[in-house]
Amino acid sequence: MKMKNERTFSKQLKALITLLAVTVLVSLAGSPGRGSVAVGQSDWAVPARAKETKNPVPADAASVKKGQELFKTNCALCHGATGAGDGMMAAKLKPQPAPISKKTLGGQTDGELFWKISEGKLPMPAFKKSIAEKDRWSLVNYVRTL
Repeated sequence: MKMKNERTFSKQLKALITLLAVTVLVSLAGSPGRGSVAVGQSDWAVPARAKETKNPVPADAASVKKGQELFKTNCALCHGATGAGDGMMAAKLKPQPAPISKKTLGGQTDGELFWKISEGKLPMPAFKKSIAEKDRWSLVNYVRTL
Protein backbone atom coordinates (compact mmCIF):
# COMPACT_ATOMS: atom_id res chain seq x y z
CA MET A 1 0.00 0.00 0.00
CA LYS A 2 2.81 2.38 0.90
CA MET A 3 4.57 1.84 -2.47
CA LYS A 4 1.35 2.52 -4.36
CA ASN A 5 0.89 5.79 -2.46
CA GLU A 6 4.51 6.74 -3.17
CA ARG A 7 4.00 6.05 -6.91
CA THR A 8 0.80 8.09 -6.93
CA PHE A 9 2.55 10.94 -5.13
CA SER A 10 5.48 10.70 -7.55
CA LYS A 11 3.15 10.92 -10.56
CA GLN A 12 1.30 13.86 -9.04
CA LEU A 13 4.56 15.62 -8.26
CA LYS A 14 5.81 15.09 -11.82
CA ALA A 15 2.55 16.47 -13.23
CA LEU A 16 2.80 19.51 -10.95
CA ILE A 17 6.40 20.17 -11.96
CA THR A 18 5.46 19.86 -15.64
CA LEU A 19 2.56 22.27 -15.16
CA LEU A 20 4.83 24.76 -13.40
CA ALA A 21 7.42 24.49 -16.18
CA VAL A 22 4.77 25.10 -18.83
CA THR A 23 3.46 28.08 -16.86
CA VAL A 24 6.95 29.60 -16.76
CA LEU A 25 7.38 28.96 -20.48
CA VAL A 26 4.02 30.58 -21.20
CA SER A 27 5.07 33.70 -19.34
CA LEU A 28 8.38 33.80 -21.22
CA ALA A 29 6.67 33.16 -24.55
CA GLY A 30 4.89 36.50 -24.41
CA SER A 31 8.14 38.44 -24.65
CA PRO A 32 8.51 41.00 -27.47
CA GLY A 33 9.98 40.00 -30.79
CA ARG A 34 8.49 36.53 -30.94
CA GLY A 35 6.39 35.49 -33.88
CA SER A 36 3.26 33.39 -33.92
CA VAL A 37 4.43 30.68 -36.30
CA ALA A 38 3.80 27.19 -35.00
CA VAL A 39 6.76 25.37 -33.52
CA GLY A 40 7.59 22.26 -35.49
CA GLN A 41 7.14 23.76 -38.91
CA SER A 42 9.89 24.34 -41.46
CA ASP A 43 11.65 26.95 -39.29
CA TRP A 44 12.91 24.29 -36.88
CA ALA A 45 16.24 23.11 -38.32
CA VAL A 46 17.48 19.69 -37.24
CA PRO A 47 21.15 18.64 -37.63
CA ALA A 48 21.79 16.17 -40.46
CA ARG A 49 23.20 13.57 -38.04
CA ALA A 50 19.94 13.67 -36.05
CA LYS A 51 17.83 13.20 -39.20
CA GLU A 52 19.73 10.00 -39.96
CA THR A 53 19.37 8.50 -36.47
CA LYS A 54 17.30 5.32 -36.56
CA ASN A 55 14.69 4.49 -33.94
CA PRO A 56 16.03 1.55 -31.89
CA VAL A 57 12.67 0.93 -30.18
CA PRO A 58 10.19 -1.21 -32.14
CA ALA A 59 6.78 0.44 -32.58
CA ASP A 60 5.00 -2.41 -30.80
CA ALA A 61 1.91 -2.08 -28.59
CA ALA A 62 3.93 -1.69 -25.38
CA SER A 63 6.07 1.11 -26.79
CA VAL A 64 3.09 2.96 -28.26
CA LYS A 65 1.22 2.65 -24.95
CA LYS A 66 4.22 4.02 -23.03
CA GLY A 67 4.46 6.87 -25.55
CA GLN A 68 0.77 7.62 -25.12
CA GLU A 69 1.17 7.86 -21.33
CA LEU A 70 4.13 10.21 -21.75
CA PHE A 71 2.21 12.31 -24.27
CA LYS A 72 -0.71 12.73 -21.88
CA THR A 73 1.63 13.79 -19.08
CA ASN A 74 4.12 15.95 -20.98
CA CYS A 75 2.62 17.07 -24.29
CA ALA A 76 -1.19 17.21 -24.25
CA LEU A 77 -1.36 20.40 -22.19
CA CYS A 78 -0.02 22.30 -25.21
CA HIS A 79 -0.44 19.99 -28.21
CA GLY A 80 -3.91 18.76 -27.14
CA ALA A 81 -5.15 15.26 -26.38
CA THR A 82 -5.26 14.33 -30.08
CA GLY A 83 -2.20 16.33 -31.12
CA ALA A 84 -4.23 19.03 -32.89
CA GLY A 85 -2.23 21.83 -31.26
CA ASP A 86 -5.26 22.84 -29.21
CA GLY A 87 -4.24 22.04 -25.64
CA MET A 88 -5.35 24.16 -22.68
CA MET A 89 -2.15 26.23 -22.82
CA ALA A 90 -1.91 26.49 -26.63
CA ALA A 91 -3.65 29.84 -27.05
CA LYS A 92 -1.28 31.46 -24.55
CA LEU A 93 1.87 30.27 -26.30
CA LYS A 94 3.84 32.23 -28.86
CA PRO A 95 4.60 30.55 -31.14
CA GLN A 96 1.59 28.24 -31.10
CA PRO A 97 2.23 24.49 -30.68
CA ALA A 98 2.34 22.63 -33.95
CA PRO A 99 -0.36 20.10 -34.77
CA ILE A 100 1.01 16.57 -34.56
CA SER A 101 -0.41 14.15 -37.11
CA LYS A 102 0.63 11.80 -39.88
CA LYS A 103 0.07 14.67 -42.31
CA THR A 104 2.20 17.22 -40.46
CA LEU A 105 4.94 14.78 -39.45
CA GLY A 106 4.96 12.62 -42.56
CA GLY A 107 8.10 14.08 -44.08
CA GLN A 108 10.12 13.97 -40.87
CA THR A 109 12.29 11.04 -39.86
CA ASP A 110 12.06 9.39 -36.46
CA GLY A 111 15.47 10.90 -35.76
CA GLU A 112 14.16 14.42 -36.42
CA LEU A 113 11.21 13.91 -34.08
CA PHE A 114 13.44 12.41 -31.39
CA TRP A 115 15.83 15.37 -31.66
CA LYS A 116 12.98 17.91 -31.39
CA ILE A 117 11.53 16.13 -28.34
CA SER A 118 14.99 15.92 -26.78
CA GLU A 119 16.21 19.45 -27.50
CA GLY A 120 12.98 21.45 -27.50
CA LYS A 121 12.56 24.98 -28.83
CA LEU A 122 10.84 27.67 -26.82
CA PRO A 123 8.15 27.56 -25.80
CA MET A 124 8.48 23.75 -26.00
CA PRO A 125 10.78 22.45 -23.27
CA ALA A 126 13.64 20.04 -23.91
CA PHE A 127 12.90 16.57 -22.53
CA LYS A 128 16.36 15.00 -22.79
CA LYS A 129 16.92 15.31 -19.04
CA SER A 130 13.41 14.54 -17.83
CA ILE A 131 12.40 11.62 -20.08
CA ALA A 132 14.68 8.60 -20.54
CA GLU A 133 16.05 8.00 -24.04
CA LYS A 134 14.09 4.79 -24.60
CA ASP A 135 10.90 6.53 -23.49
CA ARG A 136 11.51 9.44 -25.89
CA TRP A 137 11.70 6.88 -28.70
CA SER A 138 8.40 5.43 -27.46
CA LEU A 139 6.98 8.95 -27.63
CA VAL A 140 8.09 9.11 -31.27
CA ASN A 141 6.33 5.78 -31.89
CA TYR A 142 3.14 7.13 -30.31
CA VAL A 143 3.02 10.43 -32.20
CA ARG A 144 3.32 8.43 -35.41
CA THR A 145 -0.14 7.02 -34.60
CA LEU A 146 -1.86 10.42 -34.33
